[in-house]
Amino acid sequence: MARCIHCNIKFKPKYFLQKFCLVDACVDASIKYALNFNSEKEIKKRVEKMKVEVEGTNLLEKASRKIFQQWIRERDKYLPCISCGKTDIQLGPNSFDAGHFFSAERFSGLIFEETNVHKQCKGCNGVNMHGNLAEYRKGLVARYGEDYIWELESISNENRVYKYQRSELIDIANKYKMKLKALQAKNSA
Repeated sequence: MARCIHCNIKFKPKYFLQKFCLVDACVDASIKYALNFNSEKEIKKRVEKMKVEVEGTNLLEKASRKIFQQWIRERDKYLPCISCGKTDIQLGPNSFDAGHFFSAERFSGLIFEETNVHKQCKGCNGVNMHGNLAEYRKGLVARYGEDYIWELESISNENRVYKYQRSELIDIANKYKMKLKALQAKNSA
């Protein structure tokens, strides 16, 4: 025997895990219950799918950033640190990062902006120096001129907050994979 969850009357279930008796009012209630139950299941599935997509997008952004940063280091391979001027000979070839002038954390729209990212030694780009921005700026001016800084500053506020779509990140990753291969081939020739 079971008890109907709608009218609270004891009944003999005809089906396994039957929760409602077969009185008309209870049948209507069971239909509403089933619809709500399925809706809740659908909502849970959608929420889980969204979580997976967000986690997937975050992983995709990390992978795209890694490829982009490899390309930056290869692009600037023969240049010194943008901030302090130290070279590979002084520090070793694995002592450099791809440092952002406008930080990637605060200016998400400039993460993949080639003009905002340059070869920077791990000391200048590290936690203690916070990017060594004053010297970074001087390095940019010395290398490209004052107009370069003005152009970079003009696009910085427009691109402060940006959320990349999955398709954009895939395109970015593919673009910089191709550019990296081409640059590596050119530099090794």
